[in-house]
Amino acid sequence: MSDKKKTPSVVDSGTGAAKGLFQTYRSEFRKIVWPSRETLIKHTVTVIAVSLIFGAYIALMDGIFGAIFRAFVDFVL
Repeated sequence: MSDKKKTPSVVDSGTGAAKGLFQTYRSEFRKIVWPSRETLIKHTVTVIAVSLIFGAYIALMDGIFGAIFRAFVDFVL
């Protein structure tokens, strides 16, 4: 084992730190693979279609359960 103590590295709080941070962000953003326009349109249309289908299903079920509940309340009262 070494007798040397490791000292923590000190982060410069000046403009150098900000510059290094933005360079890191820039290099990470360059690694992103953005979807093509066609892929983006396909996925958007799919999300809208599925949302409309589930919305219609929920509205249908709400109507059915509402009618059942009203019929039950009318029967009891």
